[in-house]
Amino acid sequence: MMTVVQVSFFVLAIASTASAIGVIAFKNAVYSALSLILTLLFLAMFYLQLGAMFIAIVQILIYAGAIMVLFLFVVTMLAPEQGDVERSDRMPWQRIVGSILGVVLVGALSYLIFSGTTATGIKANGGSLAAAVQQHGGSVEAFGQALFHGFLFPFEVTSLLIVIAILGALIFGRRA
Repeated sequence: MMTVVQVSFFVLAIASTASAIGVIAFKNAVYSALSLILTLLFLAMFYLQLGAMFIAIVQILIYAGAIMVLFLFVVTMLAPEQGDVERSDRMPWQRIVGSILGVVLVGALSYLIFSGTTATGIKANGGSLAAAVQQHGGSVEAFGQALFHGFLFPFEVTSLLIVIAILGALIFGRRA
């Protein structure tokens, strides 16, 4: 007699295998990426079944959420257009609002980076992130505090490099 956990494991195994095959079987890159998102969601369900709630949530938020949405954005931007017709800008006010919000974002990030205040006293004193986390308890909360307070500048530089890489891929991938 099979338990509910065993039945759900086999159902998840079959579904995740089918979606993983879909990643390599689809010829359309967008369908392949959507199938990969489904595979990552099934993987998060495996983590839930094992009782690893934090890893499951991180799997959904980081991989299935942020990274795959970013990947889908890049794939759809680089995909050849069906109709290469030059369209007029339907909403020109979006450029103005986007510019204003960009200036506000740069100002807020500059204030946070250069103010140097920390909420919990975790600082990047030339040590590693792991050492700072171990020094303050080793919990997930200590990791978050160390990452977003003591190591905010390297974190923001990394995100800036990722955005620059995406923009470079868009520029190099554009058709003439």
